[in-house]
This record gives sequence, C-alpha cells and structure tokens, in this order.
Amino acid sequence: MVGGALLFGVALHPLTAMAPLAGGILGIAAGAAVAHGKAIWRMLAAGAALVPLFVMAPSWPTLAAVAAVLSLALVVGGPRGLRGLLGLLLGAMTALVAMWCALRIGHARQTIHWSPLVTTATASVAMGIVGVLAMLPRHLQLVLDPVHAALKKLPANLDAEVRGLCARSAAIWSTAQDRIADDAGKDLVRDGVLKTLEVAAKSAEVKISGPTEAELAQRMADLDQRIAAATDSEVKTQYQSARAALDDQKRYRDRIRQGRERLVARMHNHVAALEKFELAATGLEAARVASEGSSVVKQLEELSHDVAASGDALAELELGESPATPAPAAVTDDH
Repeated sequence: MVGGALLFGVALHPLTAMAPLAGGILGIAAGAAVAHGKAIWRMLAAGAALVPLFVMAPSWPTLAAVAAVLSLALVVGGPRGLRGLLGLLLGAMTALVAMWCALRIGHARQTIHWSPLVTTATASVAMGIVGVLAMLPRHLQLVLDPVHAALKKLPANLDAEVRGLCARSAAIWSTAQDRIADDAGKDLVRDGVLKTLEVAAKSAEVKISGPTEAELAQRMADLDQRIAAATDSEVKTQYQSARAALDDQKRYRDRIRQGRERLVARMHNHVAALEKFELAATGLEAARVASEGSSVVKQLEELSHDVAASGDALAELELGESPATPAPAAVTDDH
C-alpha cells in the first residue's frame, strides 16, 4: 500500500493538485489487491472513489463519501457477517483518517518550503501507511469461548476438589479444540465441560450452615439428659420438641452431605468419560479410521453416549432435600 501510494502519487502529481489523495486511494486499493486478490473489483471501486473527489467541492462530507467507497474496495472477498460489517466501518474510518493525514502534510507550515513533488510523495506515503490499518479485520478474529467465560464465573468459595475437577475438564476442552477435527466431537466435549462447570457453580449455593456436628451431638446428649430428668410434663414436651428439631437438622445435614458426595462422585465419572472420549478421538485409533473400518467409529459413538448420559445424570443430581418441617410444639401459659 505504501509503495503503491507513492508511485501513484508521484505519477499523478503533474496532472492534479489532488494527487496525494488520489495516489493514496489508488495505492491502498492496489496494495489490497496484491495481498488478497480481486484486483479488478478493488481498482474499480477505487476509481469510483475518485469521482466525488474531482466532481464535488472539497469538504469533509465529500471525503467521507470517498472513504466509504474506498472501504468497499478493501472488504471485497473478505469476511462476511459481523466481521465484514466491522471491517467496512473500520475501513471507512481509516481511509478518512489517512486523507486527513495527507492534507495535514500538504498544508503544514513545516512543509511549505518543500518542493511540490516531495510534499506530494510524502503525503501519499503517509496515506498508504495509515491505510494499512484498514486490513486488520482480515487478520483478527473475535473468539468467544463459553468455557473460559464459565470458568471466570465460578464462585470463589467453591470446594477445592470440585474446583480441581473444573480445571481438569477445562484442560480437556483446551486440548480438544486443537486435536479433535470433527465439529460434533468438539461440541460434545464443550457441552460436557459446560455442564460440569454449571453443576459445580450450583453446588456452591448449597452450604451446611448452623452448628457443627460436634455441637449438635453435644446439644442432643444434653437434651436427652434433661428429658430423662424432667418431672413436669410441659417441660418434658418442650425438651422433646427441641430434641426432634435437632434430629431434623442432623437429617438435613446428612442429606446435604450425601448429595455433595454424590455430586463429587458423578463429576469424577463425568470428567473421566470426557477424558476417555477425548483420548479416543485424538489417539491413534481415530487416525486409522479410514483403513480399519467402522469399529473405531462405533467405539467413539458409544463413548459419546457415555458422555451424554453422565452429563444428564450430573445435571439431574439433587444436592439435598429439605426434611419435613416438624409441627411446632404447643406452648401453654400457666396463670
């Protein structure tokens, strides 16, 4: 782009006072054509961009129209969709800035004593240098990794063992992205890892609060002694109600603990299934599919079913069920 802008700017210098801008426009289009092809379409679009430059009065709206048309020359054959739209907008803005730079050089006090040819060449080169930035969208790709996003959202108070399983599953996904060529296999691993992270995050929401096991046991033993020693029926009833409430707390804690143990066990199973599938999909067996028939394909399908089944079981796991709420004990007042 820089060399093309210089050559076109010098060549057009004897013909028009707009040589720096015209040379820069043609040089930018020519550079894009050399790098990415589509030379005819790019040069036609660049020629169209020169039309308002010569037939309209010089103004910023005119330069904006020129930049918009030149941007079309840069996005030909490039990315489509959102990246294409961003490339079009960036190209127009870059072209406008490039023309501004060329005009600043041409009208600067520091260049007033330069020869017109040197000024034109310098302004054209500056425009070509800035124009290179318009091609960046072709070399940049916006990647949204849902696994990375889910990892960042994990609660800080996550259990150490569960966090370790999350890190292991994320490592599986990192490897699978590079080594598994089949999109269906990648999607299976990604969904399996996301399910692991989702369940892990939910597990942090269920915490065992209240007194510790030792405190509960001590209080229950104390209440048993009080119940045995009570002679008043109302006192004994209240102690028995308190003892039943502690029993409910213990059962609830046991169910939560059991649910967490099941969660960790199923996460281990699920991560192991992901590892097994990733290993089979990227190992030597997968590389020999073409020569050894469908046996490996069948094995991979079975493993994919195992991964899906373990993920479903993991998602359906209940961490704990609330125990039945005991009926409140009657309290009587003695008058």
